[in-house]
Amino acid sequence: MRLKTTPDDFRVRELLEWDEVPDGGFIVHRLQKEKLSTPEALTTLARDANVDRAAIAYAGLKDRQAVTEQFVTIERRAVELKLPNLKVTPVGTTDRPITSKQSDGNAFRIVVRDLRPTEAAALRRSLPSLVKTGLPNYFDDQRFGSLRHGQGFPMKSVLFGEYERALQQLVAEPSPVAISGDVKLKKALQLRWGDWETCSRIARGPQYEPLFRHLIDHPRDFRGALQFVPLRLRVIHAFAFQSYLWNRAVSGMLRGGVHGAQRLRISTLSGDLLAWKYLAPEREEKLQQMRTPLFGLDGDPGSEPFKKAMIRELRNADLRRSDFVDNEVPGMIWKSEQRDAFVKPRDVADVRIEPDDMHEGNVKATLAFSLPRGAYATMLVKRLFAPSWYAQKGERGERSGWSSPRDRRDGGHGHGHDLSTRSIVRYDTDNDDDSFQDGP
Repeated sequence: MRLKTTPDDFRVRELLEWDEVPDGGFIVHRLQKEKLSTPEALTTLARDANVDRAAIAYAGLKDRQAVTEQFVTIERRAVELKLPNLKVTPVGTTDRPITSKQSDGNAFRIVVRDLRPTEAAALRRSLPSLVKTGLPNYFDDQRFGSLRHGQGFPMKSVLFGEYERALQQLVAEPSPVAISGDVKLKKALQLRWGDWETCSRIARGPQYEPLFRHLIDHPRDFRGALQFVPLRLRVIHAFAFQSYLWNRAVSGMLRGGVHGAQRLRISTLSGDLLAWKYLAPEREEKLQQMRTPLFGLDGDPGSEPFKKAMIRELRNADLRRSDFVDNEVPGMIWKSEQRDAFVKPRDVADVRIEPDDMHEGNVKATLAFSLPRGAYATMLVKRLFAPSWYAQKGERGERSGWSSPRDRRDGGHGHGHDLSTRSIVRYDTDNDDDSFQDGP
């Protein structure tokens, strides 16, 4: 089964409302893009329309490998732009820049390809339970690109005070799956690591020059050098490890309230996660009421069952309070932020199953639904295909293989993202403790 074989197989439409103010100073635009990330689209908009990048505001990031539609505001400018992969059109006027708080989520239309008829039938049978009782609001693999690219979690190295290792992971750890020029650069830096003069000649440009200049002047100050890594990159990697622990904590908490045949396994780059087939109404209500924040040192620890689960994951990671206090790096400091553990799709249409024109003999399934802001559509698709928690890895059939993400490089044979990813981390025990049914 494959996702995103073509950009048109994954369509995203932002759901956002604004107060229409006819004489407002901010022009609302619809931005439609294909095979561009949101930052890339905004850079193109600023350049081709001669707009100050700082005058453009948006509510959220949208997938690169997709056809997406979202809204942006441009201060005191109405712009029309039509490029092969980017279209910008004015659609309204308001009195302030749009923000993520105005977003009501996203509407999706997704085509899942290369399905055997039996798999498509299983998908159709699985949909009613998902619509009725929702799914865990896990972060999906897009959040953990550092695992796909072999970097591990640089944030974990920072918390352990291993600053040199964190810096190597960020700038000198070549990806085993990417084929860009960046891989060659990172391999060269890896080979010359410690020879800062040579590294500074190899890695030129504003992203690297200040970093290696600092190491030339202060050869062992890796903590200080981390501050020269682009802020956006530091923030992304900090969030990745924070999100990983949140996923693990939610999955561990659910093991106290989801039992037996109701347990499903969702396999991700960062490990196997627990989901449910059906959830009793009273447990659904408890889960909706729970406080389940991303971990921050002095923030709300959440409801008691979640707090216990998070403490357990922090201990499993061998993290202590002093690690957060003693090993701070600007841009890599966690803040507590509420994230709901439960999500239910809206506006779910009937599944459309038809022959797959790209995979002879198999079928494709078209799904349409909406999700709140921050929820992952790919996680919903994984939930639809999730096997029993107790199923052996090969029970889905030899065709899927349940291959490791590092081993499954496609080798030029086929396209899209195979959903049959095997986890690289497994739960070692299966204890039913800290039940979420004990109350928020």
